[in-house]
Amino acid sequence: MNTQLKPWQFNIIVCSVYLLFGLFTMQVLKTLAVWPPAGVALAGLMLFGRKAWLGVASGTCLVVLCYFYLSDLNPFTFKHIAINAATTTGNTLAALTAFWLINRKLKQHTLLTSVTSLARVFIVACIAIGVISALFGVGIYSLVGIEWFNGLYVGILNWSISNALAAIVFTPALYFLWRNWPHPVTSSEFSKLLLLTLTVVLLCYFIFGPAYTAMTLPFLQPALLLFPLLYAATRLSPTATSCMNMLVFFAAWVGSNQGWGYFYYHHPKTAEVTMQFFFLFTLSAVLLIQAVFIQRKKEQQKLTTMLEQKVEERTYELERAKHEALALSVTDHLTQLYNRRGFFEKVNQQFAKYHDAQCTCSLLLLDLDQFKAINDKYGHATGDEVIRTTAHKLTQHSRASDIAGRIGGEEFVLFLPMANNHTAFAIAEKIRADIEQQDIIADNKHVKFTVSIGVSTLQASDQHIESMLKRADKALYQAKNQGRNQAQCS
Repeated sequence: MNTQLKPWQFNIIVCSVYLLFGLFTMQVLKTLAVWPPAGVALAGLMLFGRKAWLGVASGTCLVVLCYFYLSDLNPFTFKHIAINAATTTGNTLAALTAFWLINRKLKQHTLLTSVTSLARVFIVACIAIGVISALFGVGIYSLVGIEWFNGLYVGILNWSISNALAAIVFTPALYFLWRNWPHPVTSSEFSKLLLLTLTVVLLCYFIFGPAYTAMTLPFLQPALLLFPLLYAATRLSPTATSCMNMLVFFAAWVGSNQGWGYFYYHHPKTAEVTMQFFFLFTLSAVLLIQAVFIQRKKEQQKLTTMLEQKVEERTYELERAKHEALALSVTDHLTQLYNRRGFFEKVNQQFAKYHDAQCTCSLLLLDLDQFKAINDKYGHATGDEVIRTTAHKLTQHSRASDIAGRIGGEEFVLFLPMANNHTAFAIAEKIRADIEQQDIIADNKHVKFTVSIGVSTLQASDQHIESMLKRADKALYQAKNQGRNQAQCS
């Protein structure tokens, strides 16, 4: 339940539930051997924070007053006021101490779902709430000169066990019920929960109820309840498990209190105390086992997430490697322009639409003049630099829609969409003139170079880019034959 409550509201809730549990214990079952309100106190602080201490204090004070009234004692004598004050202080201080111990793990949401947190923090906090409240609650009787029912030390021990067990049993159930309300349950989960509840109720009736002496079967032992409880711990939610723990304990408590079942039959004088010793360890073990499974599930989920992430990363790397390999297969490594394969694949994707729509487009075929002589005279490193410079100028004078490529050793090509013969020739002249102005320093000498260009424009008879390339090639040879360093149109 995520509703934000004001301090006075949640204090009234804590006080009312504390009082309700206390009255049920004292008036209905007429016992103090078991004290469920201790679980209410810790659950209230876990849910609402340390400001809920006032609800714990007021609930304790009211319960003690009710106890005196129910026992026909005057609650306003000095001794009884001192007992009330000490008990209220002890219960409040015990709850605050337990909350202080668990607060950090509670904020991390690992208190009841981590084995380490449960064993080292929560159970220790439950023991603390029992011992501190017992020292105040039983010790005050000795201070005011009233003898405790079964002696000071036994009283402290019994009170400590009672409150500690109440915190272990009732606190998780109340915490999860409130925190996770409402609880969405599927039909499958509901069926499992209903069947498990019926099984637990039936077992409790035979083990802790009036049917125990009627059946007199040797296998009717409290340990039988471990089977459904462990099933809940390993298969169901923490809410369901903690509620099953509370149900089993409540059934055993009522049965022992009414003179029924295993504990009363074997330990008639100390049935409730014996029962608490048994469940203190048994239900703690159930909570720990559930924490083991929750922790294991989280680790498996974390591992699965890591594996999925690794697979995703590997898939991405493979896809990237695939794209890189594809890019390398269509890219010239020296100039980073399209190679022959890449150029024709790219242009052929567009050529058909220009031809079918009868749109104009042009093609430039460039060839470096006397490139072999440059290689022979200055070396291949200088030749490579000449090729890179030419590619750079080709790209520099290209439009965003143009497609440039290197289709031979010193041969380049530029496809010009939506460019007529006049536009294509103007671009060719700009490229040629710019290259003519370039020089490369090799061995402290300036190396000049030029380029010849053939220009062709789309004609109605052109079915493929190759036919445009052939005409551009003829124009290129014409430029070569007429003295190089010029552009010619076919």
